Amino acid sequence: MNRFVLQRNRWYAVEIIGAEFGAEIRSYSPIRVDDITPKGNRRFELQFYHANYPEGVRNKIYELQTLDRNENFILARSVSHKSPRWLLIYAITIEWINKHFCVEVAEAVDAETWLERNA
Repeated sequence: MNRFVLQRNRWYAVEIIGAEFGAEIRSYSPIRVDDITPKGNRRFELQFYHANYPEGVRNKIYELQTLDRNENFILARSVSHKSPRWLLIYAITIEWINKHFCVEVAEAVDAETWLERNA
């Protein structure tokens, strides 16, 4: 079985689910993976650029524990946060960017190229 693998210097879609988002329950963001460090016991450190955060606080480091992983996504729990926070990480598409950020990116441009120019 093929499993979804995060790669350095690649962009991904992430849904962060947690109580701090109130009634909205989740937050959406493109992230660029800067580094991944395995920690053992299904844990890994993820260093990433969080494009949907304010400028100056976009570089993040989370320690995550994998809850589920298949060919399409990774579902992980942050062990870096006191209140529960889950991250659903999967391939990013132009359709996803258009839907969650109310922008009209032309279909002729791939998501990673657009993010490198605009994030």
